[in-house]
Amino acid sequence: MRILLDVPNVDVFYGSASVTTDEDADRSDFDAPWADESNGLCGASIPGVLELTTGTHTGYLPFRIELHGSEPAVDPRWDEVVEVSFATRSDEAFLTGLMGGTCFPFPLPRGDYRVRYCVQAFGEAKHSDEAGDSYLLQFWPAPPAPGRILVQTSAEAAYWHRVRHTPTS
Repeated sequence: MRILLDVPNVDVFYGSASVTTDEDADRSDFDAPWADESNGLCGASIPGVLELTTGTHTGYLPFRIELHGSEPAVDPRWDEVVEVSFATRSDEAFLTGLMGGTCFPFPLPRGDYRVRYCVQAFGEAKHSDEAGDSYLLQFWPAPPAPGRILVQTSAEAAYWHRVRHTPTS
């Protein structure tokens, strides 16, 4: 496992952050990342873009990004865990909040990946400014596969899964 990025202060707005490897991707349709998606926390339907739902509406959140050689075990300390497939468009990726804000670059070799999005204290973040929600993205090489929900514990995550769910083919 290699840590690609570990930052304490990603500026999120409207409960949203993103990872992109394609700066020219059309992101004008806010529903597009969730088309043909099985979960409501990590949308991957725009090539080169991951849209991430956060529990905190507005604030600074910690994110860690890891690259693994193969699928890692699911760590039981995470309250919400989903997986999606992701294809990079370059050898560098960027983590940002919804409104751009500070951009955090990290290396991510071009290729096909599985991405696991893990969240801690997602449900509590809606109700408290001191929730302590934190976020982990784990990448590993893998062919495309349908998205899936591995762990869901909060009513807030269940809500987003219901609202954004569209059947995968």
